[in-house]
Amino acid sequence: MSIWNDLTWVEGIRSSSLSIFFENISLAGYPTFLILFISFGYFYWSPSRFSRVAMMLFISGLINAFLKDFFQDARPAIELMLDPKVGTSYGWPSGHSQIAVTLWGLLAYELKNKWATIGAITIIILIAFSRMYLGVHDLGDVFAGLIIGGIILLIWHYAVINDLYKSLSKRSWLILILVFQLILYIFYPSHEDHELSIWFLGVMTGWFIGASNINIISNPVKKLLISIFAICSVFFLLIVITKIESEIINAGLFGFIFSYSLGMTFSIVVTWVIPRLLRLARLAS
Repeated sequence: MSIWNDLTWVEGIRSSSLSIFFENISLAGYPTFLILFISFGYFYWSPSRFSRVAMMLFISGLINAFLKDFFQDARPAIELMLDPKVGTSYGWPSGHSQIAVTLWGLLAYELKNKWATIGAITIIILIAFSRMYLGVHDLGDVFAGLIIGGIILLIWHYAVINDLYKSLSKRSWLILILVFQLILYIFYPSHEDHELSIWFLGVMTGWFIGASNINIISNPVKKLLISIFAICSVFFLLIVITKIESEIINAGLFGFIFSYSLGMTFSIVVTWVIPRLLRLARLAS
């Protein structure tokens, strides 16, 4: 067994305290945390900045899902796994590692701050290592995720320095997003229990359509409390909509439209409806 696939070494360093630590670190790569984090950043820091982060996360996540289901690379032996949340998903490339580079790398790029960069690198390393420690990815999976995430960041950097984002209208970008989703849907390597998340496609489109500027009142304490309240609302909405989505039969045209609409509804409520309710309450401008 090569160094890229050998995970037997993790058993020698495991302890109850380390397991708890890395289990919690690993939560930062799952959808619930990611949605709540970018939503909090949207309300508390910068709607425009975190809308860009959100779109990059959506693209990176969809690319990762495609690659996993295309290559169908098995995860490490089940007796090594400490994270049952992976379910039947495949291993290569590591989604946590790829998303970590995309998210924290992009934030460091946006902030252009030494400490933000150091923090981003630290978080990326911890998340990547946590996946090996928990026995759900080998070094090959993690390394591939880091590289692919880095490539996505380089493409983003090229787009920024050449003002590609500003060169097209919002309508043109929406058309590109829909074309990207259509191509992905047509060529997605679907098979039993491994299908493209239509709900996730809707979330991506809804976020792009609904994204708006919002400035919560400047008092830092009140701003934090209002943002936390908004995130609690987002969390409740996420639970309700994902529950509804899980109950429907996601098959045929009706299933597609219903799941896609639910995803769009969720994002539009987060990015457009909640900001307007805050404005009506004179808590934001």
